[in-house]
Amino acid sequence: MRVARFISVLTLLFLAACTGVPPARYSPPQASLKELQRQPDGQWLAHVRLQNFSTGSVEFNALSLKIRIQDGEWTTASSSETVKIGANNAEVLVLAVTFGPATAKELAERLAKSQPIRYTLSGSVRSLDPGRNNTLDYQGRLNPTPGLDGVFR
Repeated sequence: MRVARFISVLTLLFLAACTGVPPARYSPPQASLKELQRQPDGQWLAHVRLQNFSTGSVEFNALSLKIRIQDGEWTTASSSETVKIGANNAEVLVLAVTFGPATAKELAERLAKSQPIRYTLSGSVRSLDPGRNNTLDYQGRLNPTPGLDGVFR
């Protein structure tokens, strides 16, 4: 009886030693626009969704983006905020953006006609662990939001 118990305990300890946590795999993040919201002063708030595809949590900072609406001019947006994003998760950063006159006119016309917009993001974000500078490139579209004046989602 004692031998059987000893073998059972030894087997459980052996199995416990074999199960380990797999190492985290780090994948490049992705940034996209979740929302563009017009402010009363003519500026826009860009709600940027930063997606972490890694199997471990990652802290990001030094987000630097260029945003282009339709085929218009590029506008810059940045954030030095450090944000920790869990494994296979996302966070939204809100950045103030000032579009040039031609892009502001295009956005106003498309809102008035309830037409979608195409956008392109290009830039980079720094991950602290592992220390990498990640390139960001994304193309998407946003639609005017019914019932919310001045909002594309």
